[in-house]
Amino acid sequence: MSSPLSIGLAFSLSRAGASVDSATHLDRIFRFPEVGVHRAANTVDLQWAKASLEPTTLEVANRLFPDDGFSPLPAFIDNASAHYGASIQPVDTADAGSAANSINRWVSESTRGLVPTIVSESVVRNQELILVNTVYLKADWLVPFLADLTRVDEFTTADGQPVAVPFMRDYDPVERRFVRLIHSDVVELPYKGGELAMWLLVPHESVGLTAIEESLSAGALTELDEMAQEGLVHLTMPKWEQTLPPTDLFEWLCPQGFCAGAGFDGIAPGIFITAALHGAKVIVDEKGTEAAAATAVAFEESAPPEPDLTVVADRPFLWAITHQETGALLFIGRLVDPSE
Repeated sequence: MSSPLSIGLAFSLSRAGASVDSATHLDRIFRFPEVGVHRAANTVDLQWAKASLEPTTLEVANRLFPDDGFSPLPAFIDNASAHYGASIQPVDTADAGSAANSINRWVSESTRGLVPTIVSESVVRNQELILVNTVYLKADWLVPFLADLTRVDEFTTADGQPVAVPFMRDYDPVERRFVRLIHSDVVELPYKGGELAMWLLVPHESVGLTAIEESLSAGALTELDEMAQEGLVHLTMPKWEQTLPPTDLFEWLCPQGFCAGAGFDGIAPGIFITAALHGAKVIVDEKGTEAAAATAVAFEESAPPEPDLTVVADRPFLWAITHQETGALLFIGRLVDPSE
Protein backbone atom coordinates (compact mmCIF):
# COMPACT_ATOMS: atom_id res chain seq x y z
CA MET A 1 0.00 0.00 0.00
CA SER A 2 1.00 3.62 -0.32
CA SER A 3 -0.30 7.18 -0.30
CA PRO A 4 0.20 8.79 -3.72
CA LEU A 5 -1.05 12.03 -2.12
CA SER A 6 1.72 12.07 0.51
CA ILE A 7 4.46 11.12 -1.96
CA GLY A 8 3.27 13.68 -4.48
CA LEU A 9 3.09 16.52 -1.97
CA ALA A 10 6.53 15.74 -0.54
CA PHE A 11 8.09 15.91 -3.99
CA SER A 12 6.00 18.91 -5.03
CA LEU A 13 7.38 20.76 -2.02
CA SER A 14 10.87 19.44 -2.78
CA ARG A 15 10.52 20.73 -6.33
CA ALA A 16 10.40 24.27 -4.95
CA GLY A 17 14.14 23.90 -4.42
CA ALA A 18 15.03 21.70 -7.39
CA SER A 19 17.67 22.52 -9.97
CA VAL A 20 16.50 22.73 -13.59
CA ASP A 21 17.44 19.12 -14.40
CA SER A 22 15.88 17.76 -11.20
CA ALA A 23 12.68 19.75 -11.76
CA THR A 24 12.41 18.40 -15.30
CA HIS A 25 12.61 14.80 -14.05
CA LEU A 26 10.09 15.41 -11.27
CA ASP A 27 7.65 17.08 -13.66
CA ARG A 28 7.85 14.09 -15.99
CA ILE A 29 7.44 11.46 -13.27
CA PHE A 30 4.72 13.20 -11.24
CA ARG A 31 3.11 15.09 -14.13
CA PHE A 32 3.21 18.35 -12.25
CA PRO A 33 1.64 21.28 -14.14
CA GLU A 34 4.05 23.17 -16.37
CA VAL A 35 3.15 26.50 -14.77
CA GLY A 36 2.18 27.31 -11.20
CA VAL A 37 2.85 23.90 -9.63
CA HIS A 38 2.99 25.33 -6.09
CA ARG A 39 -0.10 27.52 -6.47
CA ALA A 40 -1.91 24.47 -7.84
CA ALA A 41 -0.86 22.37 -4.83
CA ASN A 42 -2.14 25.07 -2.49
CA THR A 43 -5.46 25.37 -4.32
CA VAL A 44 -6.08 21.64 -4.25
CA ASP A 45 -5.03 21.48 -0.59
CA LEU A 46 -7.77 23.96 0.24
CA GLN A 47 -10.28 21.72 -1.54
CA TRP A 48 -9.11 18.69 0.47
CA ALA A 49 -9.63 20.72 3.65
CA LYS A 50 -13.35 20.78 2.90
CA ALA A 51 -13.41 17.01 3.42
CA SER A 52 -12.23 17.40 7.02
CA LEU A 53 -15.62 18.02 8.58
CA GLU A 54 -17.21 15.98 11.36
CA PRO A 55 -17.23 13.03 11.48
CA THR A 56 -14.42 12.90 8.87
CA THR A 57 -10.86 13.93 9.68
CA LEU A 58 -8.42 14.52 6.82
CA GLU A 59 -5.24 16.29 7.82
CA VAL A 60 -2.25 17.07 5.61
CA ALA A 61 0.88 18.50 7.22
CA ASN A 62 4.36 19.50 6.04
CA ARG A 63 7.40 20.30 8.12
CA LEU A 64 11.01 21.21 7.39
CA PHE A 65 13.69 19.91 9.74
CA PRO A 66 16.91 21.79 8.83
CA ASP A 67 20.16 21.17 10.65
CA ASP A 68 20.58 23.90 13.24
CA GLY A 69 23.68 25.11 11.41
CA PHE A 70 22.01 25.24 7.97
CA SER A 71 19.94 28.05 6.47
CA PRO A 72 17.82 27.26 3.38
CA LEU A 73 17.42 30.07 0.87
CA PRO A 74 14.66 32.56 1.86
CA ALA A 75 12.78 32.01 -1.41
CA PHE A 76 12.47 28.28 -0.67
CA ILE A 77 11.30 28.93 2.90
CA ASP A 78 8.74 31.48 1.71
CA ASN A 79 7.39 29.09 -0.94
CA ALA A 80 7.17 26.20 1.53
CA SER A 81 5.32 28.35 4.04
CA ALA A 82 2.97 30.16 1.64
CA HIS A 83 1.90 27.23 -0.52
CA TYR A 84 2.36 24.18 1.73
CA GLY A 85 1.93 25.60 5.23
CA ALA A 86 5.29 24.07 6.12
CA SER A 87 6.63 25.02 9.52
CA ILE A 88 10.32 24.83 10.47
CA GLN A 89 11.83 22.84 13.33
CA PRO A 90 15.65 22.94 13.46
CA VAL A 91 17.43 19.80 14.67
CA ASP A 92 21.06 18.86 15.28
CA THR A 93 21.72 16.21 12.64
CA ALA A 94 25.20 15.60 14.04
CA ASP A 95 23.33 14.13 17.02
CA ALA A 96 21.46 11.75 14.70
CA GLY A 97 19.63 9.87 17.44
CA SER A 98 18.10 13.00 18.93
CA ALA A 99 17.27 14.44 15.49
CA ALA A 100 15.59 11.21 14.33
CA ASN A 101 13.59 11.06 17.57
CA SER A 102 12.34 14.62 17.04
CA ILE A 103 11.27 13.91 13.46
CA ASN A 104 9.64 10.58 14.30
CA ARG A 105 7.84 12.11 17.30
CA TRP A 106 6.24 14.73 15.05
CA VAL A 107 5.31 12.10 12.45
CA SER A 108 3.76 9.84 15.10
CA GLU A 109 1.74 12.73 16.55
CA SER A 110 0.58 13.86 13.11
CA THR A 111 -0.52 10.33 12.14
CA ARG A 112 -2.09 9.48 15.52
CA GLY A 113 0.52 6.78 16.05
CA LEU A 114 -0.27 4.86 12.86
CA VAL A 115 3.17 5.71 11.43
CA PRO A 116 5.42 5.71 14.52
CA THR A 117 8.71 6.11 12.64
CA ILE A 118 9.81 7.27 9.20
CA VAL A 119 13.55 7.99 9.52
CA SER A 120 16.46 6.21 11.16
CA GLU A 121 19.63 7.66 12.64
CA SER A 122 21.59 6.67 9.53
CA VAL A 123 19.22 8.58 7.26
CA VAL A 124 19.34 11.74 9.37
CA ARG A 125 23.01 11.83 10.29
CA ASN A 126 24.78 14.99 9.01
CA GLN A 127 21.99 15.89 6.59
CA GLU A 128 21.30 19.56 5.96
CA LEU A 129 17.52 19.20 5.66
CA ILE A 130 14.82 16.58 6.20
CA LEU A 131 11.51 17.45 4.50
CA VAL A 132 8.48 15.53 5.79
CA ASN A 133 4.84 15.25 4.71
CA THR A 134 2.11 13.43 6.63
CA VAL A 135 -1.47 12.53 5.75
CA TYR A 136 -4.03 11.31 8.29
CA LEU A 137 -7.56 10.10 7.53
CA LYS A 138 -10.35 8.87 9.76
CA ALA A 139 -13.73 8.47 8.09
CA ASP A 140 -16.97 6.61 8.79
CA TRP A 141 -18.85 4.73 6.09
CA LEU A 142 -22.01 6.42 4.88
CA VAL A 143 -23.61 2.97 5.28
CA PRO A 144 -21.77 1.13 8.06
CA PHE A 145 -21.65 -2.63 8.36
CA LEU A 146 -23.36 -4.29 11.32
CA ALA A 147 -20.77 -5.91 13.58
CA ASP A 148 -23.25 -8.67 14.45
CA LEU A 149 -23.12 -9.85 10.84
CA THR A 150 -19.32 -10.17 10.74
CA ARG A 151 -18.31 -13.81 10.38
CA VAL A 152 -15.03 -15.65 9.88
CA ASP A 153 -14.75 -17.10 6.40
CA GLU A 154 -12.09 -18.10 3.88
CA PHE A 155 -10.08 -15.65 1.80
CA THR A 156 -8.08 -17.25 -1.02
CA THR A 157 -4.61 -15.68 -1.26
CA ALA A 158 -2.66 -15.06 -4.45
CA ASP A 159 -0.91 -18.42 -4.14
CA GLY A 160 -4.23 -20.23 -3.80
CA GLN A 161 -4.04 -20.81 -0.05
CA PRO A 162 -7.17 -20.29 2.08
CA VAL A 163 -6.88 -18.14 5.21
CA ALA A 164 -9.58 -17.58 7.81
CA VAL A 165 -10.43 -13.89 8.33
CA PRO A 166 -13.46 -11.89 9.55
CA PHE A 167 -15.78 -10.78 6.74
CA MET A 168 -18.21 -7.85 6.93
CA ARG A 169 -21.40 -8.13 4.91
CA ASP A 170 -24.55 -6.26 3.97
CA TYR A 171 -27.70 -7.54 5.66
CA ASP A 172 -29.74 -6.65 2.57
CA PRO A 173 -28.60 -5.29 -0.79
CA VAL A 174 -27.61 -1.64 -0.42
CA GLU A 175 -28.01 1.17 -2.92
CA ARG A 176 -24.43 1.71 -4.09
CA ARG A 177 -22.63 2.87 -7.19
CA PHE A 178 -20.75 0.25 -9.16
CA VAL A 179 -18.92 -0.36 -12.43
CA ARG A 180 -18.86 -3.59 -14.42
CA LEU A 181 -15.49 -3.92 -16.14
CA ILE A 182 -14.45 -6.71 -18.49
CA HIS A 183 -12.38 -8.54 -15.91
CA SER A 184 -13.57 -7.13 -12.58
CA ASP A 185 -16.43 -5.68 -10.57
CA VAL A 186 -15.95 -2.29 -8.96
CA VAL A 187 -17.96 -1.01 -5.98
CA GLU A 188 -17.95 2.41 -4.33
CA LEU A 189 -18.14 2.74 -0.55
CA PRO A 190 -18.75 6.42 0.20
CA TYR A 191 -17.81 7.97 3.51
CA LYS A 192 -20.02 10.35 5.48
CA GLY A 193 -19.77 13.91 4.24
CA GLY A 194 -19.78 13.00 0.55
CA GLU A 195 -16.21 14.15 -0.12
CA LEU A 196 -14.38 10.80 0.07
CA ALA A 197 -14.99 7.25 -1.06
CA MET A 198 -13.26 3.88 -1.21
CA TRP A 199 -13.40 1.84 -4.41
CA LEU A 200 -13.01 -1.94 -4.36
CA LEU A 201 -11.81 -3.58 -7.59
CA VAL A 202 -12.48 -7.29 -7.29
CA PRO A 203 -11.28 -9.40 -10.24
CA HIS A 204 -13.50 -12.12 -11.59
CA GLU A 205 -12.51 -15.57 -10.35
CA SER A 206 -10.95 -16.50 -13.69
CA VAL A 207 -8.72 -13.40 -13.76
CA GLY A 208 -5.68 -12.79 -11.57
CA LEU A 209 -4.99 -9.57 -9.73
CA THR A 210 -1.82 -8.91 -11.74
CA ALA A 211 -3.76 -8.65 -14.99
CA ILE A 212 -6.11 -6.10 -13.43
CA GLU A 213 -3.22 -4.02 -12.07
CA GLU A 214 -1.46 -3.97 -15.42
CA SER A 215 -4.61 -2.72 -17.13
CA LEU A 216 -5.13 0.20 -14.76
CA SER A 217 -3.59 3.62 -14.39
CA ALA A 218 -4.15 6.47 -11.95
CA GLY A 219 -6.35 8.06 -14.59
CA ALA A 220 -8.43 4.92 -14.92
CA LEU A 221 -9.01 4.86 -11.16
CA THR A 222 -10.14 8.47 -11.00
CA GLU A 223 -12.44 7.94 -14.01
CA LEU A 224 -14.46 5.31 -12.13
CA ASP A 225 -16.60 8.09 -10.68
CA GLU A 226 -17.81 9.08 -14.16
CA MET A 227 -18.41 5.47 -15.23
CA ALA A 228 -20.40 4.36 -12.18
CA GLN A 229 -24.07 3.44 -12.24
CA GLU A 230 -26.37 3.09 -9.25
CA GLY A 231 -28.09 -0.08 -8.16
CA LEU A 232 -28.55 -2.59 -5.37
CA VAL A 233 -25.28 -4.24 -4.39
CA HIS A 234 -24.86 -7.09 -1.94
CA LEU A 235 -21.30 -6.73 -0.65
CA THR A 236 -19.12 -9.02 1.41
CA MET A 237 -15.60 -7.84 2.21
CA PRO A 238 -12.94 -8.59 4.82
CA LYS A 239 -11.85 -6.41 7.69
CA TRP A 240 -8.16 -5.70 7.31
CA GLU A 241 -5.09 -3.81 8.39
CA GLN A 242 -2.10 -3.11 6.16
CA THR A 243 1.22 -1.57 7.09
CA LEU A 244 4.01 -0.33 4.86
CA PRO A 245 7.19 0.11 6.92
CA PRO A 246 9.53 2.94 5.87
CA THR A 247 10.39 2.05 2.28
CA ASP A 248 13.04 3.42 -0.09
CA LEU A 249 11.27 5.35 -2.85
CA PHE A 250 14.37 5.40 -5.02
CA GLU A 251 13.69 1.75 -5.90
CA TRP A 252 10.74 3.19 -7.85
CA LEU A 253 12.15 6.59 -8.80
CA CYS A 254 15.65 5.67 -9.95
CA PRO A 255 14.51 3.39 -12.84
CA GLN A 256 12.56 6.42 -14.07
CA GLY A 257 15.67 8.58 -14.13
CA PHE A 258 15.50 10.35 -10.76
CA CYS A 259 18.15 9.00 -8.38
CA ALA A 260 19.98 10.00 -5.23
CA GLY A 261 22.43 12.80 -6.04
CA ALA A 262 19.96 14.94 -7.99
CA GLY A 263 20.58 18.66 -7.41
CA PHE A 264 18.38 20.98 -5.36
CA ASP A 265 20.31 24.23 -5.48
CA GLY A 266 17.06 26.15 -5.00
CA ILE A 267 17.22 25.04 -1.35
CA ALA A 268 20.83 26.15 -1.02
CA PRO A 269 23.94 26.00 -3.24
CA GLY A 270 25.43 22.51 -3.49
CA ILE A 271 22.44 20.68 -1.96
CA PHE A 272 21.43 17.28 -3.37
CA ILE A 273 18.90 14.60 -2.45
CA THR A 274 20.20 11.56 -0.57
CA ALA A 275 17.15 9.61 0.63
CA ALA A 276 13.39 9.34 0.08
CA LEU A 277 11.27 7.19 2.40
CA HIS A 278 7.56 6.41 2.58
CA GLY A 279 5.53 4.57 5.22
CA ALA A 280 1.79 4.02 5.65
CA LYS A 281 -0.93 2.11 7.49
CA VAL A 282 -4.66 1.51 6.95
CA ILE A 283 -7.32 -0.04 9.20
CA VAL A 284 -10.68 -1.00 7.66
CA ASP A 285 -13.55 -2.21 9.84
CA GLU A 286 -17.36 -2.10 10.18
CA LYS A 287 -17.41 1.58 11.11
CA GLY A 288 -15.09 2.97 8.47
CA THR A 289 -11.42 3.59 7.74
CA GLU A 290 -8.41 5.01 9.55
CA ALA A 291 -5.29 5.55 7.47
CA ALA A 292 -2.08 7.51 7.64
CA ALA A 293 1.11 7.99 5.68
CA ALA A 294 4.40 9.83 5.94
CA THR A 295 7.01 10.72 3.34
CA ALA A 296 10.48 11.97 4.26
CA VAL A 297 13.02 13.41 1.84
CA ALA A 298 16.60 14.00 2.99
CA PHE A 299 18.98 16.52 1.49
CA GLU A 300 22.73 16.72 1.96
CA GLU A 301 25.19 19.35 0.87
CA SER A 302 27.24 18.17 -2.00
CA ALA A 303 26.79 16.40 -3.23
CA PRO A 304 -33.60 -9.45 -0.19
CA PRO A 305 -34.60 -7.61 -3.31
CA GLU A 306 -32.47 -9.05 -6.08
CA PRO A 307 -29.28 -7.06 -6.17
CA ASP A 308 -27.96 -5.64 -9.41
CA LEU A 309 -24.53 -6.87 -8.35
CA THR A 310 -23.19 -9.26 -5.74
CA VAL A 311 -19.53 -8.87 -4.81
CA VAL A 312 -17.65 -11.18 -2.47
CA ALA A 313 -14.11 -9.92 -1.99
CA ASP A 314 -12.67 -13.25 -0.91
CA ARG A 315 -9.58 -13.12 -3.13
CA PRO A 316 -6.82 -10.56 -3.71
CA PHE A 317 -8.20 -7.17 -4.72
CA LEU A 318 -7.26 -3.53 -5.17
CA TRP A 319 -8.58 -0.65 -3.11
CA ALA A 320 -8.29 3.09 -3.47
CA ILE A 321 -9.49 6.10 -1.47
CA THR A 322 -10.19 9.18 -3.58
CA HIS A 323 -11.21 12.78 -3.06
CA GLN A 324 -14.34 13.18 -5.14
CA GLU A 325 -13.92 16.77 -6.33
CA THR A 326 -10.25 16.68 -7.34
CA GLY A 327 -9.86 12.99 -8.13
CA ALA A 328 -6.76 12.89 -5.91
CA LEU A 329 -5.63 9.42 -4.83
CA LEU A 330 -5.26 9.66 -1.05
CA PHE A 331 -4.37 6.02 -0.55
CA ILE A 332 -4.12 2.94 -2.75
CA GLY A 333 -3.23 -0.67 -2.08
CA ARG A 334 -3.59 -4.31 -2.90
CA LEU A 335 -4.90 -6.79 -0.34
CA VAL A 336 -3.55 -10.27 -0.92
CA ASP A 337 -3.76 -11.73 2.60
CA PRO A 338 -5.89 -9.96 5.25
CA SER A 339 -4.71 -12.42 7.91
CA GLU A 340 -1.16 -10.99 7.98
